[in-house]
Amino acid sequence: MKTIQVRKGKTNVTLQAAVDTIARKGGGIVKIPAGVYQMNDALHLRSGVHLVGEPGAILKKVPSVSSTILPWVGYGQYEFQVKEPSKFKVGMGVTIGDKNAFGFYETVATIIGRKGDNFFIDRPFAHDYSPPGGAWVRSTFPLISGNNVSNVSIRGLTLDGNPKEQFGINGCRGGGIILLTVNRAIIEDVEVTNYNGDAISFQQCTDVFIRRCHLHHNKGTGLHPGSGSIRYVMADNISEHNAGCGVFYCLRTKYSICENNMLRHNGRAGISVGERDTDHLIRNNRITDNSEPGILLREPCLESGDRLWIEGNELAGNGGAAEIVLIRDIHQLCITGNTIRPRTGIAMQVGPGCAEIYFTGNTCSVVTGKAKLKKPTKFPAVGPQAAPLDAARHLKIEKLPRWKNQ
Repeated sequence: MKTIQVRKGKTNVTLQAAVDTIARKGGGIVKIPAGVYQMNDALHLRSGVHLVGEPGAILKKVPSVSSTILPWVGYGQYEFQVKEPSKFKVGMGVTIGDKNAFGFYETVATIIGRKGDNFFIDRPFAHDYSPPGGAWVRSTFPLISGNNVSNVSIRGLTLDGNPKEQFGINGCRGGGIILLTVNRAIIEDVEVTNYNGDAISFQQCTDVFIRRCHLHHNKGTGLHPGSGSIRYVMADNISEHNAGCGVFYCLRTKYSICENNMLRHNGRAGISVGERDTDHLIRNNRITDNSEPGILLREPCLESGDRLWIEGNELAGNGGAAEIVLIRDIHQLCITGNTIRPRTGIAMQVGPGCAEIYFTGNTCSVVTGKAKLKKPTKFPAVGPQAAPLDAARHLKIEKLPRWKNQ
């Protein structure tokens, strides 16, 4: 595999030049030497490119600036004007939004041109933004971004979001690392800290592997799989002292393994599972001292965290009514062989409408609500290997390749 080493400069521009050079040659490895790299925009991944950081390689976000938008800007356009144009420059990463925009309705882009006070970006607006709605532009962006790429990896880097960062970015559009519509990615031995948002977010992705990462003191969630991501592995990570959850399953994510992670001292739940987040294996994690329950299954609109196998975890000292909380209408859970030391005395709280909840072989057996105190005789297969090959048709992938662990 071809290899290139970053030799000059300590900015995102130098890093991006190396990534683009190796991509033009068909892909390969970009080695990033020790040093602090000042990031005025994300480092944008390209297909077939693998980032390898040497010890002491740090990608650090520069302080953000912000200004209000003057005229209305419309969906699908690429141009904006702001009240304070002197704050912005070509090459800067920006987020555009207003009080009516949320989630994917915000736009994250790079300024690629300027004519007078008109700025031009490389991606179209995802929404309309209006001055009456408080429209704004901020120089917030992920530190590493993968958008519609495949076969990429990130290893051995530290990402520092700058603890004095004033403006945040939501986890659907940003994170210390954000992957959007990515097929097959590996993130290993990476540290993400001080980021004003989620540490690692991956949306609409398949076959993502996140291992041995340290995600701490971020203002969002540690790990954020979401928006229909299929077949992924989160293993041997430490997610601690984040303002959000240790792991936040967002929407319609299926067929994953979450194992051997340490999830502690986070500002919300250790693990939070929500709408149509199904068919997951959650095992051998240490989930302690989070402000909300160790494992929280949120209230569904249609279908919540059904068909989960939860085994061999340690849960202790977490907040809420119990270590494991099922809000309502949850189906087909097996909770077995866990070490549970609840500070409330209640191991699991089962809300109304839940069915086929199996609870057996755990060190604490105090359960409120209805549960079967035995193992199921039959239970659906869960985890990446259980995914049918057409499981990603909602992502316009007619047939997945056969599962291959990395």
